Amino acid sequence: MCNLRVKYAHINGGNFGDDINSWIWEKLRPGNWENSTEHILLGIGSLLGPKLDDSKTWYVLGAGAGYKKPHDLSTLPNWKIFAVRGPLSAIALGLAEDKAVTDGAILLGSIPEFKRLSAEERSGIIFIPHHRAASSGDWGFICAEAGLGYVDPRWDSVRVIEAIRSSSLVISGAMHAAIIADTMRVRWVPVTTSSMVNQFKWLDWTLSMGVPYNPIDVGPSSISEKIEDLQFRLSMGPGMSDQSTETALRYLRRRNKGQLANLRYYACWRLGNSTRWVLRKRILKPLNSRLDDKHSRRAILRLIEASENEGFLSSENVFNEKLSSMTERLDALVSHD
Repeated sequence: MCNLRVKYAHINGGNFGDDINSWIWEKLRPGNWENSTEHILLGIGSLLGPKLDDSKTWYVLGAGAGYKKPHDLSTLPNWKIFAVRGPLSAIALGLAEDKAVTDGAILLGSIPEFKRLSAEERSGIIFIPHHRAASSGDWGFICAEAGLGYVDPRWDSVRVIEAIRSSSLVISGAMHAAIIADTMRVRWVPVTTSSMVNQFKWLDWTLSMGVPYNPIDVGPSSISEKIEDLQFRLSMGPGMSDQSTETALRYLRRRNKGQLANLRYYACWRLGNSTRWVLRKRILKPLNSRLDDKHSRRAILRLIEASENEGFLSSENVFNEKLSSMTERLDALVSHD
């Protein structure tokens, strides 16, 4: 088997869910990963959909669809699909049902240094927002007012994992915070702060683990975040009206329509940026402050409500089955000829 190069999304400022890729594969199976130009692994992340370079061989273990218009991968000889994130990704990409396992981050559960802690060793409730919310909102202040611990998704990925592992409940606006919490066997509560949250991804993963996706709407922490929410809503349309497969696939296509959608997106973005700029003018600063206060008070109350929720956790049987299946497929990948 040729050693593989690991390809993943590099987010400006960092995003722990993507950054795990920089070290997890070497830790799982040392010596099988190098900077190959021909053989590439797509592991953790919403990396599937766009048509990629036909001259390279693409290996997939746990990645999913979400951000690009999906193409049928079932007949492409240069794609080696060992597992995708969930059943919605498999359908969107034209793959057989047995290719749907779960997200690759579940493999953290097989690394001894990240073994689950006992209930006595865990304490505290933490909130981890989506990385875009972290960059545009004041969630550290919101969490302090709500009496919760704040974990920035842009922190070093190991630091974030340890914070999740040692907590008693994770309130999660970031999908991989919920995935890692479930892997560490810590209960988690899904929340949304804006329409930027990709419901297709969340539903894809929760279906794979047999848990519901019923997020609590916390809302934005500031008027700036509210404008950003409106930008996404106007450019990409509403969220899913139900959780059927058909609705989820329509939602995925609507978020990835192509050039026309991109033009609408950038037009909405420019309008939103102009609105933010106007609100920061001296004459409107009192209005901006009042609007910020309104949104922050609502977010604080909603986070407190979320912290009182029992949360979710996949069953032990399902978790063990999925971890075992992903481990077997990882071994099949590294031994693939």
